[in-house]
Amino acid sequence: MLKTITVFVFIILLTGCAVKQPYITEYKIEIEKFQKAQGSQQCKEKTLKVNQSFSDNTLMSTQMNYIEGKHKQYPFSKARWSTPVNQMVSFHLTNMINQLDIFKSVQSYKSITKDDYILQSNIIDFKQYFSEDLKSSYVKAVIQVSLIDNHTNKIVDSKTFTSKIDTKTLDSYGGVKSLNNALFNILNNVSLWLNNICNNKELK
Repeated sequence: MLKTITVFVFIILLTGCAVKQPYITEYKIEIEKFQKAQGSQQCKEKTLKVNQSFSDNTLMSTQMNYIEGKHKQYPFSKARWSTPVNQMVSFHLTNMINQLDIFKSVQSYKSITKDDYILQSNIIDFKQYFSEDLKSSYVKAVIQVSLIDNHTNKIVDSKTFTSKIDTKTLDSYGGVKSLNNALFNILNNVSLWLNNICNNKELK
């Protein structure tokens, strides 16, 4: 009897070792390069610091969430972000503005320098949405951006940017690809907004 039990336990252990553990795919956002802006002179002698983006708790971890219908929110079981969304957005904002070359220097939120202006961003939405019947899906990215005079603490200008894109596939991969495009659209509009401020507003 004891020998039979021992053999049975051994078979269970072997079976457990043979079963593949569920894998988790990590996703990141990749943004193509931005062209250097032309004709912006007012900001060329000014320095800018890009603060880390604010967001709710769901966008401050690597957990990737989606919305089903109007009210149900769930995490993807086999997909997550490589870094939290708020950190990714901060990185790409900083990188984009650096490429525009409209400021004397652009620092990340980790810098201890005292800069002329601060770019503050608030991620209001950055998720994938599914219909109740799970037959359609889209993504929505909404980011509010404010340029703040660091000497007076006054807002120079503030604007909310939104991008909504249908997904080509009804899964997390399709959502990531569409969110990638949505963030690019927003960054492009932020670049035009900043360039317009540097050209047309009277900056101190």
